[in-house]
Amino acid sequence: MHAAATSRPRATPGPRAGRRTRAALVAVAGSALLAACTPTIGVPVAEHATEPICAEVILAMPDVVGGMEKTRTNAQATTAWGEPGAAVTARCGVEAPEPTAEAPCLSVPSDAGTVDWLAAPDDEGTWTFVTYGRDPAVEIKVPPTVTDDQSASFVADLNRAVQRVPQTSSCVGLGDVPTPDETGAATS
Repeated sequence: MHAAATSRPRATPGPRAGRRTRAALVAVAGSALLAACTPTIGVPVAEHATEPICAEVILAMPDVVGGMEKTRTNAQATTAWGEPGAAVTARCGVEAPEPTAEAPCLSVPSDAGTVDWLAAPDDEGTWTFVTYGRDPAVEIKVPPTVTDDQSASFVADLNRAVQRVPQTSSCVGLGDVPTPDETGAATS
């Protein structure tokens, strides 16, 4: 024999449930509106942005750099701080630079350790910093609207994130490069 099924009265939502539902909808709608108002910075995607280590680097980037808040970007393995037209941008996955004498190689110390960066301004005054001795490399662009008000020393604040890419070589000075006399080659 089967036991008779007992039926329980169906619960109906009370006035509190309706208020909670409305409050939740207002919160979700408000978040969507705020997200829609947050500017998105256009940053070109780097050639090797799909490298898994790039996701780690970008996720480890600080929320504030040089007093500027992190903002949204439109490309994989990128982030930015500041406002459109005056934003510092970061891209992971740029081509690792070869040794060069064209741009100074700076060993930038921080509490997190030292990272080597190639640094050079362009004709418009935008400074580009590219990690040296790390593959994939990380590129930071600092526009003149930022450097007019402060130095770019905040690049050191990015060292902790950038160090997730292992270092394979480091900056050397001209005094570290062997001359023909030291290598045994004939000199004229």
